[in-house]
Amino acid sequence: MIEIRERESGSVLFTLDGDSLQGADLRELDLTGADLRGADLRSTIFINTILNNADLSEANLQYANLQGAQLVHALLDEANLSKAVMGGKPGIRPANLSNASMLGTSLIGANMQDVILSNAKMKNADLSYAILQHGNLQGADLEGASICEARLNKANLSGCNLSNSDLCGAHLNYANMSGVDFSGAQFSGEETQRPAILTRSNLQQAKLVGAHLAKAVLQTADLSRSDLRDANLSYAMMSGAILRNANVEGADFTGVNLGTVTMDYANFSKSKNADIPSFKRNLR
Repeated sequence: MIEIRERESGSVLFTLDGDSLQGADLRELDLTGADLRGADLRSTIFINTILNNADLSEANLQYANLQGAQLVHALLDEANLSKAVMGGKPGIRPANLSNASMLGTSLIGANMQDVILSNAKMKNADLSYAILQHGNLQGADLEGASICEARLNKANLSGCNLSNSDLCGAHLNYANMSGVDFSGAQFSGEETQRPAILTRSNLQQAKLVGAHLAKAVLQTADLSRSDLRDANLSYAMMSGAILRNANVEGADFTGVNLGTVTMDYANFSKSKNADIPSFKRNLR
């Protein structure tokens, strides 16, 4: 018999016959504040379960089903949620992990479509190959996170901290990334790694100081008033991109076709290797 207890009072929240929580059906339970630290929860079902303020740090949640689960302010530091299912489906909401602590958490290949991660603390988390399309990550802290090959199309990342993160091969088409801090972020890497795709993304007022964007796909992306100081944009695909009032001091534009790029009032006189077409006007 296993007892799930509240982490502060020690009171019993639920009793399960058996000797393991692995694969258990815990759907629709109220496990607010549960102490599940280090628990083996592989393939466990948490559909519509309330886990607000629960402690799941270092728990193994591989392949767990968390659709509709409430994990507001939950502790998931160093937990393993690889291949976990959190995205919604007809009749079931996506999981809510707003304000959750997920420091160093593994989310490799997790299904997080439409999931709410607003203001989550996710420093050094691994979201490689995760599905986060339409997700709400507004204000989340993802400093140093690995987001390689993740799918974030149409996701809301506004106001996030993604400094020093690895976004090689990430899909960010139509994503809202206004005001995001991408300082030192890697959008492309070794020859074997694909560059990130940011077609039609909103990067207005984003901070991209020292970011590595070589060969990145930025077609029709809006980088108005963004800070691209010392960024590497060599051979980036930028047809139709908007750089109005952007700060491009020290940015490297080697091999970039600027013919269809909106460059008005950007300080290209201080950029590097920019082949500026003669018909361009209103440059600084």
